[in-house]
Amino acid sequence: MSNIKFVIHFLILLLIQLTILDNVQLHSYMYINIYILIIYILPYRLRNATILFFGFFLGLFIDLANNTMGIHAAATTLIAYIRPRLLMLTSNREQIDDIQGKQKISDFGWFFKYILISTAVFNVVLILGEAFSIQNFLITLLRIICSTVASIFFILLYYFIALKKKRN
Repeated sequence: MSNIKFVIHFLILLLIQLTILDNVQLHSYMYINIYILIIYILPYRLRNATILFFGFFLGLFIDLANNTMGIHAAATTLIAYIRPRLLMLTSNREQIDDIQGKQKISDFGWFFKYILISTAVFNVVLILGEAFSIQNFLITLLRIICSTVASIFFILLYYFIALKKKRN
C-alpha cells in the first residue's frame, strides 16, 4: 500500500471513529473501535519503535478527542507492542503480505485469528482501564465480549470493502 493510500485510509478511519462510532450509544455495553485497524495495516517492515510511537500517539489523539485520560493510548501501545510477535505466531511471511493488500487473502483463518486476538487484547485493556475495578466482573466481561465482536465486525467490513484488492 502506498503512503498516500495509507494516509487516506488513516484519515477515513479516524473520521468514522470520531464522528460516527464514538457517538453510538449502546448502553455502555459496547464500544466499536475501528481505528485500531490502522495499526493492523501498518507495513510489516517498520521498526518496532516506530510502531510503538505511532500506536501511542494514535491512542493519545483518540484520548484527547474523547477526554478519556490515557486508556486508548495504553491499549493502542500494547497492541502495537504485541503486533510483530502476534504476526509471527499466527502467520507465515506470505500471509503477512496479504494483510497489506498485496494479494488476495489465501487463508482467512489466520487473518481472523490475528484480528480476534489483537482486538480482544485491546478491549480487555481499554475496558478494564475504564472500569478500574473487578467488582462487577460479569458485566465487565460482557462488555469486553460485546465490544470485541462489534469491533471485529466493523473492522472486517471496512477491510473487505475499502482495503482488500479486487481480484482481476
